[in-house]
Amino acid sequence: MIVQMRVTEVAMIPGVSTPIERTVFAFGTHPDASDDEQHPVTTAKAVGNKMRIILDELLRGNNLEEIECRGKVDDDVYAPVPIGATPDDIARCSGAQDVLPRTCPGSNRLSVCICQLDAGCSNRTTTLTPKGESVGVLDNDQDGAADHNHFIKGAVTLTCGGEVVPLDQVNSYWTPSGNQEKPAQGGFDALGPAIVLVAVDAYPTGSDCGLTFSPDVVDKDGNAVCAPPDGDRAAGCTPGDTSAVKFSTEPLKFSDSSGVVATPPSPTADILILANAPLELASLANIAMTEGAATPYTQFTATLSTSAPLLRTIVIHPTVGLAPSTPYTITVPTTVTDKYHKGPPAPFTLSFTTAAN
Repeated sequence: MIVQMRVTEVAMIPGVSTPIERTVFAFGTHPDASDDEQHPVTTAKAVGNKMRIILDELLRGNNLEEIECRGKVDDDVYAPVPIGATPDDIARCSGAQDVLPRTCPGSNRLSVCICQLDAGCSNRTTTLTPKGESVGVLDNDQDGAADHNHFIKGAVTLTCGGEVVPLDQVNSYWTPSGNQEKPAQGGFDALGPAIVLVAVDAYPTGSDCGLTFSPDVVDKDGNAVCAPPDGDRAAGCTPGDTSAVKFSTEPLKFSDSSGVVATPPSPTADILILANAPLELASLANIAMTEGAATPYTQFTATLSTSAPLLRTIVIHPTVGLAPSTPYTITVPTTVTDKYHKGPPAPFTLSFTTAAN
């Protein structure tokens, strides 16, 4: 059962004028956590969030992570480890290429890195491995263990606003260590056993999110993962049902990145507007600008900066210098969206007056 889930939220706290970021229990509770550290999350950070899903017992790691092989075995160079395989099985499939047919035969169900391609699989040299035989475990340091592993695509699916969030298979992982005792080092973020999920890029903004697990992800007894209400194990849950786990992301927001409100910009200066999530470039065509009280102004371009923060900074570039000592207003409407086509809850306006020259 999922007993807790930790995510980072963007929150306002009394006495602080700007939002803070803090990692909290968005699902489940812990006796050592305060109310500020455990509550439903409605403004999960859109960029750079790391989700920790804490379980009450061990899962079969074979269905959560794969090891890297010496060549492509199916659609990539990673392959699962069969249930029942031991470190000795990995070691015998890590030997020299010419002995693999003997030490790591495809006929042994515990052999790993088995080629699944009809035309055979090429390893990192020139050897072609027939379908059904092992290409070998990538073991450059020759310690008898796989050099790399990654999270299995589809083992856990994060969905926000109807969109599947791509997960980083390298930086997402399964950690079988830990328990419910809060350690001195690591704190709540060391509770376990746990699955840690890292998105490739960002979460959709202003969206409701939930988790589903592959039916292959089970505990040692073959039970599928489920989530009891608020993580209460005594309440129980139906295997495979994780609908109780939910949170929402922060809305798409914009801010004055170049400080033109406080400091009048040069008539030829670019104006920068920062978003809290990567934006859809095509949607920037909807940005409008007015000169003075309400005169439409069209002599500008709106693009995304290629500098950090990547795809989050709108660059308003006047193609003809703005008039000096003149008020302007830039309007970013709700049709300007993040990369998942989620717009802000309301238009953003930036009003400023240009410098005298």
